[in-house]
Amino acid sequence: MDKEGEFFSAVLVNNGTILETLKNTPEFKDIEKINLENSFVYPGFIDTHTHSFEGGLYSSGVNLENVTSLEEVFELLVEAKPIDGKILAFHFDENDIKEQRFPTAEELDKIYPEMPVLLRRVDGHSSVINTSAAKKINWEKPLLANFNGYLNKSMDGKASKWFHENLSDEAILRAYTKASEIALKTGHTTIHTMVGNTRSDTKHFKLIQKNINNFPIEFILYPQITDIESALEIGSPRIGGCLLADGSFGSHTAALLQPYSDQPDNKGILYRSNEFWEKFIRKAHRENLQVFIHCIGDAAITQILNCYEKVQKKNPKDMRHGIIHNELTSDNMLDRMQKINISSMMQPAFDKLWGGNNGLYERRLGKERTSRTNRLASIYNRGILITGGSDWYITDLNALKGIDAAVRIHNPYERLSKFQALELYTSNAAQLSSDENRLGRIKKELQADFVCLDEDIFKSENINKIKVNSVIKKGISYQW
Repeated sequence: MDKEGEFFSAVLVNNGTILETLKNTPEFKDIEKINLENSFVYPGFIDTHTHSFEGGLYSSGVNLENVTSLEEVFELLVEAKPIDGKILAFHFDENDIKEQRFPTAEELDKIYPEMPVLLRRVDGHSSVINTSAAKKINWEKPLLANFNGYLNKSMDGKASKWFHENLSDEAILRAYTKASEIALKTGHTTIHTMVGNTRSDTKHFKLIQKNINNFPIEFILYPQITDIESALEIGSPRIGGCLLADGSFGSHTAALLQPYSDQPDNKGILYRSNEFWEKFIRKAHRENLQVFIHCIGDAAITQILNCYEKVQKKNPKDMRHGIIHNELTSDNMLDRMQKINISSMMQPAFDKLWGGNNGLYERRLGKERTSRTNRLASIYNRGILITGGSDWYITDLNALKGIDAAVRIHNPYERLSKFQALELYTSNAAQLSSDENRLGRIKKELQADFVCLDEDIFKSENINKIKVNSVIKKGISYQW
């Protein structure tokens, strides 16, 4: 991944480190030879934005991705296996079923009158709970008398946090273990994961650190909190992740400079004040903590960009602070990002799922603004550090699907070449965590992390369907 077109026939590895890259395979003696059976080998994939706890947890729950009616939803819920006495369902999209609505608390109560149920929308920004769950959650304000189970904004966050926080340490570790196994089988050797409750909870961070060597892949942790002292106390080099500046297009909560096309009176919502973000970013920057914030709409991106500009002007540093998602942007906004070296953590699969004619973006934003979403090439060509992620559990933890989506962006001017798309999940991803001298390339003295595929990415017409043959992490081979 140093330059396009460069390749090797063999790699010499010792104790998990690359000793040499070889154009030809010489006759070595007294070494172990691993025959990769004509695989095409790349640096191990790195996903720079996951919610691995939720991904691992929900993978044991109910996947509603392919349902077409509420009847099918209810049938799947009936067959669900409880997780620590709770029912969890995910990937629901009311737009894909014939009723065009969420189920109600009353309907969920008929299936589970006593056991708490959480059903999350595909974007993770709204949900439905049953009455049993509603009674157990400590709400800041009483629920309305006509409450029907639907939640968004802070209420949605309150509910999901209750479900997540009321799990045993064993259940939490099982979720991360399941996540690491899914990551490995999809070709990843490293994944960046968000941990924390947006305030000061460092429980997951400490739990993973304590068990860090028990996972087959490497977790790079993001304390998803606003308590800077707690982040410093646990020794994290970064803070943030999905600290929400706004919501999502699907839930009409992404903050826009102009109203939604399908809701002319709604511009979405900025979740926190300018004063809050300025104080938080200034203090984190001063303490040398790399900052990452979730921004979907152009109003939210502008809000956070203003704060980054202020701290960089007063105290210039190469911190590689980042905007996660970075969905709706103008040329001016991207020029400003480039000027102060702001990173962009993108999810190409979003465009595959919600772009195109009459897609979700177009319905919410109209054609002109849709053309300014997922601007991968515009960001890449400005020299802005751009990396690839899945936002798993929102979309599949699958770098090959992300690479395929990046070369097929609906707006042809924003498509990346195959090499550029691969950089998002390898060499660029390593730079984001300042690991460019350790990960992301097949190069002497770097870590021996490889993914072995049955087809050449650069020649494939269906990258998303390429099979992962095996993964090598620190020189150790994993096959299935």
